Amino acid sequence: MKTSIRRLWSSTSVAAVLISTSAAPAFAESTKRDDGDQPGEPMGTLNAILWFVVLPLAISGIIALLTMGPSWTSAARKSTRDGYLDDPTLADREVSSSDRSQIGY
Repeated sequence: MKTSIRRLWSSTSVAAVLISTSAAPAFAESTKRDDGDQPGEPMGTLNAILWFVVLPLAISGIIALLTMGPSWTSAARKSTRDGYLDDPTLADREVSSSDRSQIGY
């Protein structure tokens, strides 16, 4: 009987401590603001759409353009065959001596 009372007392006290520590912020003084906690002017709908929709889409578009843009040039189209890049070892074709002399190291 004594151990069951001890268990009941310990579980009740632990529950009381947990409830009191989690409820303590609710009883804090909410009228006093901290530094940097002062709300500013509200952001308008168009301004929010500009910052959170248009600007990220524009940045993503610029990155995509800079990434895909070089493949749109004629030199990039000439270096592809059937949609694949040429073999960098040039194993399947001969390179003339004049072309070989133009390759810089």
